[in-house]
Amino acid sequence: MIGRLLREERGMALGFAIIVVVIVGVMGAGLLTLAATDLRAIMEVNRGEQAFELAEAGIEVAKAHLANDPSQADWASGELNMAGVNEGSVVVTVEHDEESASFVAVSTGEYRGTRRKIEAIFSIEEGRPKLLSWRELSE
Repeated sequence: MIGRLLREERGMALGFAIIVVVIVGVMGAGLLTLAATDLRAIMEVNRGEQAFELAEAGIEVAKAHLANDPSQADWASGELNMAGVNEGSVVVTVEHDEESASFVAVSTGEYRGTRRKIEAIFSIEEGRPKLLSWRELSE
């Protein structure tokens, strides 16, 4: 009787199927976790790029302001909202550096909680702003 039970294989298929289902489930959960982490990282990079583009637009606002009226030595935009961008804003400040006769524009773009900041230095030549230097500032 015992020998016959050992040779019988009817229950083996069910046991094997359960093991396969558990292994596939664990692998699927791992893959899902990996995909979710990757998606969060991509979203963070996209938010940073949007904030950077807003900061660049702020520098263009500062340049336009200097082109219109460079006599105002110090100027701040307050919070600007760009057309077509619902969740982002930019703040621009322009300060006059009398020693070097240049203007320092700092633009901070914010998009969904991510901030990027750019500093640009302009001089006024022939009544028009000329970009002398540009750099991204860390916050």
